[in-house]
Amino acid sequence: MTLGRRTGTVDAMVKRIGTFKMNSNPARHPSRPERISPAAIPQRFARQTWSICRQVLIVLCLPVMLASCYLPEAFTIDLSMERNGDYRLSYRGLLVQPNITQGLLDKSLDAEGEKEKVAKVLADLKRDSAVRQLTYTGRGVFNMVYEKRGNIMREKSFVFVRRQSRILEMFFNSERNTVEIRGGFVPDQYQDRLTALGYQMTGKIEVRTTAGVRSHNAVEFREINGQNRLRWEIQSISDPVPNVILG
Repeated sequence: MTLGRRTGTVDAMVKRIGTFKMNSNPARHPSRPERISPAAIPQRFARQTWSICRQVLIVLCLPVMLASCYLPEAFTIDLSMERNGDYRLSYRGLLVQPNITQGLLDKSLDAEGEKEKVAKVLADLKRDSAVRQLTYTGRGVFNMVYEKRGNIMREKSFVFVRRQSRILEMFFNSERNTVEIRGGFVPDQYQDRLTALGYQMTGKIEVRTTAGVRSHNAVEFREINGQNRLRWEIQSISDPVPNVILG
């Protein structure tokens, strides 16, 4: 099975997907993303104020789950996907662990406590063999290089970085023969609070695929030599949640 084409007998739906005509401006109506609860806000590691991101995407965090919650910052996500479902995903950038940063801010975490929590975070993240590089830069901030290969049709779904910290997720719908790729979401009522505190997200997402694009909300969409290329630039906590449906 492929994203829109099968060998042998082809049913009506697959044939329609396989001949889906792409253009420079597909419909842009992403489905409703999952919402998140407010998390403790981390501090930006070296500047005036802690400036940590929220979104591309982002995170499902509850206060009681802070120990296992991660927030992305200053990142680049690169995703390529073929019609047969094969994909390659890379994440290069920062991850902030808010339980550590908040503890350092309110003085409830001393140097020894910080060391213990950092060790737990490193052990947790390194359980994933796709983590290529991971270093602690201080104040709850980790520098990560992540590279993953897989097939979304076999896996059915994929979540980065954790199910309770959804920075990017993908789902395969076998009935429609489509793949949805989307980020997380911060409720409107928390955006003013984060902005007032000086928090913002900076990041870039690029998707390249030979599959058709049914809908998207990318800031840039191009078709080059049979390959669709989409790009998002996250510059504000109020930016739209990245979303694209392939098929």
